[in-house]
Amino acid sequence: MLADAFAAERLRLSKARGTLFWSLLFVPIVVMLSAIGNAVFMAFVVGKSGHDPATVLGSAVDLSQQAMSALNISGFFLAQIFFMICASQVLAGDYRWETWRLLTPRNTRINLMLGKLLTFGVAAAAGLVALIIGRLLGGIIDALIVGSPIALSRNPGEAVSAFAGLFLICWLELMTLAAVAACVAVATRNGVAALLVPIGLWLVQGFVIAGAQKGFPTPHDPPLHWLAALPALSVNTVKSAIAMDTPAYAQPTSAPFALAFLLAWLVGLVALALFLFRRQDLTRE
Repeated sequence: MLADAFAAERLRLSKARGTLFWSLLFVPIVVMLSAIGNAVFMAFVVGKSGHDPATVLGSAVDLSQQAMSALNISGFFLAQIFFMICASQVLAGDYRWETWRLLTPRNTRINLMLGKLLTFGVAAAAGLVALIIGRLLGGIIDALIVGSPIALSRNPGEAVSAFAGLFLICWLELMTLAAVAACVAVATRNGVAALLVPIGLWLVQGFVIAGAQKGFPTPHDPPLHWLAALPALSVNTVKSAIAMDTPAYAQPTSAPFALAFLLAWLVGLVALALFLFRRQDLTRE
């Protein structure tokens, strides 16, 4: 059953403390320490100049903005590398340790692969929560060091709605990366490839999108319809719609269509991984 496969994978991941630290905790810790270090440095510099840090640096720390910016960190390729450490371990670990032949008699291949993807989904959600906590702690300590007030720039209902939408799209982006990693893991039987290929594909998309957008710098130029189906651009479109910070001419399609494109990529890649895995010879794995 799928529940059994999910429970087994979850238990195996919970024992991999090194993987959990580097994939889910390292980046939040760095984010928190960098915020604290920046606050200490700026307070020291301003204090040495003879000014009151609370007066010079005392702009309010917006907790809602801190949480949103923490989620956006997950779209940066360096952060995604650490998330993919978890994905490659979960999805390709059995090829490395040659344990597939011990697992396949106990459950169906579809359940085993879906159990791995669900396990990473839970881990990715936990990693996003850890990022938010790290950024909020850093912001609060920053405010205490420099004497800044703590505030919310949005009303609670609007902040919760925007936060939930951004959390979902960031999670879907990580799941799409994991679906790519699943296809690569099955095709290559290699954890390093499952780690690096998804990040490489996202980097290539970023370069293509950035290069194409330079050719359409004004509202009078045509939108980038031909790039609309790229998953990375779909993610950016939905994020921009949530944040309302990008002009309409810079977006190739509306947010609902971009979300549909991203979901189609996710479902299609998962289906491809299952198709390849069902037909794979695992007698020596």
